Amino acid sequence: MRAQQTDATLIHTLLQQIDSAQYKQTAGEFYTGMFKGYRACGGSPHNYQPDNNIFFTAVTAFGLKNILPDLNGENRPLAENIYKRASASYPLFKNRYGNPYYGFWGTNDIIMPHTFIFQYLKQIFGQGEDADDTVMILLSSDTDDSTARVLKNRMISNSNLSKGKHIISTYKKYRNLPAYSTWLGSRMTPDFDFAVHCNILYFMFAKKLPLVKQDSATIHLLAEMIRNRDYMADPVFLSPYYVHSSILLYHLARLMGAFTIPELEMYKPQLIADINYLLTCSPNVMDQIILRTALLRLGAEAPALSLHSLQEFEDSNQSSFVFFQARAAFPYPAAIKKILLHWSYIYYYFYCPTYNKFLWLEYLVEKNKLAAKKE
Repeated sequence: MRAQQTDATLIHTLLQQIDSAQYKQTAGEFYTGMFKGYRACGGSPHNYQPDNNIFFTAVTAFGLKNILPDLNGENRPLAENIYKRASASYPLFKNRYGNPYYGFWGTNDIIMPHTFIFQYLKQIFGQGEDADDTVMILLSSDTDDSTARVLKNRMISNSNLSKGKHIISTYKKYRNLPAYSTWLGSRMTPDFDFAVHCNILYFMFAKKLPLVKQDSATIHLLAEMIRNRDYMADPVFLSPYYVHSSILLYHLARLMGAFTIPELEMYKPQLIADINYLLTCSPNVMDQIILRTALLRLGAEAPALSLHSLQEFEDSNQSSFVFFQARAAFPYPAAIKKILLHWSYIYYYFYCPTYNKFLWLEYLVEKNKLAAKKE
């Protein structure tokens, strides 16, 4: 029988492991401050390879910064050092003209490293900056108000219906909403992603930026997708980069747990019921973890998690969990997109063992924060 560890011990051990996994200096294709990631093609052979994207470094740093107030003792400076160290790599992913927009891979790096063909096609496919990486980077670093406003203006100018732009890759009922786009490139076709919209709104509220019609439209879009339960019926179409209902609900609960948005508040009972349903049928331990975190952030009770040691975690099916993936179907009409989204040879899974550990750490912190409030 494996020895059980207390939550306090697990929290400290997980922080130590995250710290150990962070690159303290550049080594090969991974830069100072980064966490190692991997990528696999959805089709066979999977071509499981290292991938030096900034995404997992940014979301880990963002998450650590968020839980910082709930850490104590030596855990707090340890977490603070990790998220601050991550910022050393950010300039390498910044827009080549110095604007506060960031891409998934380094500005001067190849795209899709270690692929047989795609790594040589950067000039054809390009590498535009995206809203998701950008807001995560700016939220996990010390961003001043003027920089936040520059980004907001860029996002407004690239939103749906702006300057003749018109999305074709979503449901017809949502195409005339001037909501924010996933992409920041001026020549990119607008694209909607449920989880990315949650992150964009998190940035707008966290930075206390004045709300404009694009913010209202994005909130309305989320509210309609929630009302229609699109996140349960067709999560792949709704979010080609996060794909799973559990991950969409995790993002939504993170937004709603941090900010009160009246248009979304009325759906809390529905969301809690759907999360509890998913807990009964989600086989991966990481889904079980993030769904419990979502419940806690929505103010609901979360059932106990039968995971009591780091060894149990390592031996579980957590390594097969895919938090983020890329399904290149956004420029196409909805009917074609529905087909391409399920063609395994043109989508890729991205993995980061360190981020899985962070997600468990985050759950433990949220769980103990609620327990402390009840005492």
